[in-house]
Amino acid sequence: MIDLHMPAARLAGLRWAISPVGELAAALVAATEAPKASRTHRPIRALLSSGRLPTLAAVARGYSTYLPELLTPAPRTFLPAVEDQLHAVATAPAGTVGTQFTAFLSGGQARSSRCPWLRDGQLASADESVRPHIEVGESELRERLACELHWLWSKAMAPHWPQITAGFEGFVERHGAVAAREGLGNALAALHSSLLWQDGALKVASDYDGQVGGEHPLTLIPSLFLHRVGLHAPLRPGQAQLAIPIGASGHTTPRIAPVLGTTRLAILRSLTEPRTTTALATLHHLAPATVSFHLSRLLAADLVERERDGRHVHYRHTARARTILRPAPPPDLPAP
Repeated sequence: MIDLHMPAARLAGLRWAISPVGELAAALVAATEAPKASRTHRPIRALLSSGRLPTLAAVARGYSTYLPELLTPAPRTFLPAVEDQLHAVATAPAGTVGTQFTAFLSGGQARSSRCPWLRDGQLASADESVRPHIEVGESELRERLACELHWLWSKAMAPHWPQITAGFEGFVERHGAVAAREGLGNALAALHSSLLWQDGALKVASDYDGQVGGEHPLTLIPSLFLHRVGLHAPLRPGQAQLAIPIGASGHTTPRIAPVLGTTRLAILRSLTEPRTTTALATLHHLAPATVSFHLSRLLAADLVERERDGRHVHYRHTARARTILRPAPPPDLPAP
């Protein structure tokens, strides 16, 4: 279990952000760790084997328990441009690059200082076949990585980024609503099955044991590709990130979400059983008139139906609604 201590200063600075380059890193890790290539992972694996990404392929196949922080640049805004993050990779301070890759290659004390929860058995060196691709000048290494990330972005991620970010934004909005209704601790614990809020700490179920203290801010990063919660640079002030897999959520955003909007989508989802306007208003903390307005639009779109039972009118969603509420599958990434 890894304990992320959450004092008041860290909670006050807690925020969400989307990370284009961080999602590329997540795709590399997921494609490497998956026991067999899925529809989502297969194109990434093919790109890694194409010969166009020798440095990224070496890193991804070397040791994914620790990735150099260079590959997960801190997003400065909620939705930074990929060009800004690639520029951060290409211009990272040379000494920092060297320190990160020393930790990546050698393990031992160099890595344990960055990941103090890793046991000795998890501190082995990266495979020797990795070294020739990485042991170059620091300036050349960061430029290689930025160029390869840009090529991978153009081939694997750019065509699907609007769809992916729409899913991310819906996920963030839903969990913001949970925080408003149930408190921040409950909202954090609800992000993933491996998370637990207890005694002022966010506990991450893990094969490793350790503590992450300090008061510097923590940024939450949604990820489509990761299957587990990931810690990025958790000990570095201003760069600590917690990557949250959104595929594990039971409420993955359907394709219709950007059209319906958050409130209407929440109402529609709650109509798996018949409910009255009053019941919906109580459930969603809305005025009855507001619920009636949304229901009228859903009725017009043939997404809900109503049935009178004495003095009460009950609403429930239609077969059409059940079809469109099915989660959108991960995007089909193109073959290289």
